[in-house]
Amino acid sequence: MRMFLLCYGVTFVDKGVALTSGRDIGKIVPTPIWGALLETDHGLVLVDTGMNPIHIHDPDATFRGTDLYGKIKPVLSEADLAPNRVKSCGFSPDDVKMVINTHLHFDHCGGNMFFPNAEFVVQREHYDWAMRENNCPKRDFDLPGIKWRFAEGEFELLPDIDMILTPGHVPGHQSVVVHLKKSGTAIITGDALSLIENMEEGAQVAAFDQREFYKSVKRIKSLDGTIFLSHEKSLWDSWKHAPDFYE
Repeated sequence: MRMFLLCYGVTFVDKGVALTSGRDIGKIVPTPIWGALLETDHGLVLVDTGMNPIHIHDPDATFRGTDLYGKIKPVLSEADLAPNRVKSCGFSPDDVKMVINTHLHFDHCGGNMFFPNAEFVVQREHYDWAMRENNCPKRDFDLPGIKWRFAEGEFELLPDIDMILTPGHVPGHQSVVVHLKKSGTAIITGDALSLIENMEEGAQVAAFDQREFYKSVKRIKSLDGTIFLSHEKSLWDSWKHAPDFYE
């Protein structure tokens, strides 16, 4: 199996509002938006799909008129769209058999529309919550004809790909544990763990349920493998990016 890390652009966010809940309010920081393409013996599996292309020309499309307006500013180009990143690895978007959405926030499922042949894997609890949540734009995931696979708990998705429950950031959040032969185990956290500073017990975090968040962080830290955090720029800059890969 090979794992490609795909750059989906960046968001400039108010750290104290979006990431650390009261600490560093007004400090604008860049946060990488990314996903992972897994080349398996059973076909291509994509973890998260980045942002909706509407943001290329209208960065405020998602948060205009909300309390997050001006606090989260997406920046991306055509090259950053999920299907184009898949192509950069030498594959066709039509060959993606399965998409894992760690959760349904705008920067993790905004490219779902580009993979009509895929089966989409999400936790049932999370999907039900997202359908009621105003800050989860339905245009990104409530798509006609989409083929959902609703999970209820932890399970082996495919050989060497395990799904684990990591709620806290949002209800029903899931993370992906990938067992690579040469590079070892990769833990793709999604927003269960966004920043290095969120890893410490008692760190301030922007989470739906902080108690569950800390439990999920403890779970992730207990695993034997490399932790791939969702929005830590210093780590993103140090990782291999597609078309390079881990195997």
